[in-house]
Amino acid sequence: MKLYRTELRRILRRRLALVFGILIAAGTLLLAGIVWFASSSGPTEAEIETARPEIAAEHPEYAECLRNEEFFEQEWGWDENDPMLQDQTHEELCDEFIAPWEAQEQLGNNVYTFDFEAEGVWFLVGLSIVVGLVTMFLAASSIGAEWNSGSMANLLLWHPNRLKVWGVKLGAAVTVTAAVIVAVVVLEFLLLYPAAAVRGEVGTLDADWWSDTLGILVRTLVLVAGMAVFGASLAMLGRHTAIAGGLIAGYLIVGELIVWYLTTAANISYPDRFSLYTWVGAWITGKTELYDLSGQAAETETMIITSTDSALLLGGIIAVFAALATWAFAKRDT
Repeated sequence: MKLYRTELRRILRRRLALVFGILIAAGTLLLAGIVWFASSSGPTEAEIETARPEIAAEHPEYAECLRNEEFFEQEWGWDENDPMLQDQTHEELCDEFIAPWEAQEQLGNNVYTFDFEAEGVWFLVGLSIVVGLVTMFLAASSIGAEWNSGSMANLLLWHPNRLKVWGVKLGAAVTVTAAVIVAVVVLEFLLLYPAAAVRGEVGTLDADWWSDTLGILVRTLVLVAGMAVFGASLAMLGRHTAIAGGLIAGYLIVGELIVWYLTTAANISYPDRFSLYTWVGAWITGKTELYDLSGQAAETETMIITSTDSALLLGGIIAVFAALATWAFAKRDT
């Protein structure tokens, strides 16, 4: 336990941890500020009703649309009972498709309204993943710095049990990562909720919403903790922070470019299954459906990747690199 507390203090007292902490706090506040100023509740129903005749007086086509209930069927061949349109009234369709561009905001269109019920969790997930990338690099740099400074060799003189030392370092990295993610999510929640209440819509945060949201956030937390283990493992294997950062950046750039090529140029079924983002998305959301655009699918036009499938793949990748790092640290000389 003493070694664990010492490792926690060592990580938290690093200058890089302070810099990253400031950047994370600033990014969290900046995101909330952007949502606050970008969101608007828009005009009220009474204001929209008042604006319609004023706009119609200056734009004959819009006036004709409001007057003629069969305007879209006669002019464009649309059926307003179509499932894609039936949630909107005839007036709302005129507002959206016929009203001039300069009048759209008066009618409630072209106005971004932050909906906490629908969007809040995805702001939290996106921020958590970005912070996870930062903490993954922090975990890797913590291991790499010890190798570069020679403090790893000095530590092993006092604690020769390498498996215990490695386990403590992984545990400390995961603890710091989890604590940072939880703090960021709570802070961003407390900042976004007032923004939705004042300048957007809160929506209905019922028991089902909380259950789904907490499930998504817990899976995101597990993913980010795994990222910290992955970053530390790469640094342990290479004995250098740059190796870990280079491999991660190399995949995100070169690897995803290859996937993009497979998606756009190679005529293969479900090319998105080769993208790491697809599996990450399936883990976070619980399920991802892929569509075959090549026409080569034998039995079905969709491919479903579940969170279990993603857990096996992503967890397997992390486990393999953690096992390799453990074997390398336990076997080789410092």
